[in-house]
Amino acid sequence: MKYFALCLTLIFSGLFLSAPLLAHHGEVNYDTEKVVSVKGTVTDFQFINPHVQIFLDVKNDKGEIEKWSCEARSPIMLVRVGGWDKVTLKPGDIITASGYRTKNGSKMLRLQKIVLSGGRVMANL
Repeated sequence: MKYFALCLTLIFSGLFLSAPLLAHHGEVNYDTEKVVSVKGTVTDFQFINPHVQIFLDVKNDKGEIEKWSCEARSPIMLVRVGGWDKVTLKPGDIITASGYRTKNGSKMLRLQKIVLSGGRVMANL
């Protein structure tokens, strides 16, 4: 009986602790009512799992530099739908990033598209 109780405790503990992992892919943390666009200089491009990360230096209205981070889909999805690879972006590239901003107001976007300096649109992010 003790073994059975221990097994049940471990199973329910595992399920309880893993529940936040299922919520990770939702967009509840983002304001999906409004698309925000920022233009900036790429400082880092991480073509890694689980999500591609793009970091930007963006000048605000006062001319001050703000550090923004942008999250896209997984690398394999970007390869499949847009022909991305690990050298698609590099530090120094100027891009316009558009997406959903976090509800808490932090400088982070869930990307929808980017426009490269040459005008090429990279959508479905």
